[in-house]
Amino acid sequence: MLWGISAASAEDAFQAIPDAGRLQWADTGPPFPNTKITVLSGDPSKAGGFVARWRCPDNYKIAPHVHPATESVTVLQGTFHIGRGETYDAAALTPVATGGFMVMPANIAHFAMCKGDMIIEIHASGPWGSKMLDAK
Repeated sequence: MLWGISAASAEDAFQAIPDAGRLQWADTGPPFPNTKITVLSGDPSKAGGFVARWRCPDNYKIAPHVHPATESVTVLQGTFHIGRGETYDAAALTPVATGGFMVMPANIAHFAMCKGDMIIEIHASGPWGSKMLDAK
């Protein structure tokens, strides 16, 4: 179980979260300190699809990293500024506002900046993780 929390098991055919205020957020820990995650369905540590939400504070800088699978991301709150490459470059950030959507292919180096109390929803396949890249 990734991040110490899990959602409904795969054999549960129906799941409803009627109020986002009922979500249980957990600390993400390294490599993204001071951020929170909640898993809505699936288990990111196991093979198969999952849905999670990730929250970060205003002006939070996300260092270059890669993920093992393609991630589809919807911005639910705030603005997610995303850039591609192995070196953080603020001039290369593209803002994705609330309601916006992006796809980041597997193993593509990217970095980001959160503006506002930002929440994104991630749809991807596990096993999931983040490999941080050495700063250049």
